Amino acid sequence: MTSGGKTFRLSEARGKIVALHFLPKSECPDCQQYVAETARRAPEVAGVVHVFLKPDSEEEIKAWSDKLQQTGVAATIYRDPDAKLAQEFIRDGYAFHGQSVHYPALVLLGPDAQEVFRYVGKDNTDRLPFDRFAAKVADVSRNTAIGQYNLTDGRLALKGYDPVAYVESRKAQTGKSEFSSQYRGVVYRFASVETRQRFAENPEKYVPAYGGWCATAMADGRKVEIDPANFKVTNGRLFLFYKGWLGNALNDWNKDEKTLTVRADEQWRKIAPTDATGRK
Repeated sequence: MTSGGKTFRLSEARGKIVALHFLPKSECPDCQQYVAETARRAPEVAGVVHVFLKPDSEEEIKAWSDKLQQTGVAATIYRDPDAKLAQEFIRDGYAFHGQSVHYPALVLLGPDAQEVFRYVGKDNTDRLPFDRFAAKVADVSRNTAIGQYNLTDGRLALKGYDPVAYVESRKAQTGKSEFSSQYRGVVYRFASVETRQRFAENPEKYVPAYGGWCATAMADGRKVEIDPANFKVTNGRLFLFYKGWLGNALNDWNKDEKTLTVRADEQWRKIAPTDATGRK
């Protein structure tokens, strides 16, 4: 898969979901609209790499991409020479100017590069709507430890605070519902489109330790609520703490952070053994 000398390799997306979007060979205004909406809404679903593929020539793809950019959308369109990759995934097609052209399709590859889902259109205008795509990604990537997370209404993390602002700016900033992104079945909110974009590209960098519960209490194996403005970032990890009439758990954490981190990691692995956010 190449585009203007740029080659995409699955190894570049190791650990992420890859969405292969197979676009048919034609001018295809519906394809333009599909790519534009997908590229615009992509940050709403974090940890996914979108790869758009067309079997046209480099010159045709460049002209097609330039027309797309005129609408304010920047998306890399990769070339699938003679639709060889498409033929590996899609069998059915239709006649177009004397050629056999594959139907538009979406194929999802999991973090292990194995196929987890596919949608093949029944005609040139049949494509999976983005909302259904988002729901499918949430379904196939849902963290089995989500039931142990500290979530509002079973979905919203960090009481709606921006995880990127914590880590990058050391600030507790409330996110906005219009700047939301889902990751492995959990919804996060962001203060700006910029912080949401950063999260979408590398969500594991920003998710809180211990499912968002108080880190000090977790050292004793207890899930205790937090004050979202009471936090600490150490070695790139986001820790949150209780603060209330019983005291400030961050003060206790700071007395022996190294020991408490080890203990909290151990306890969280017992509570949520499949979760990656208790990592060292």
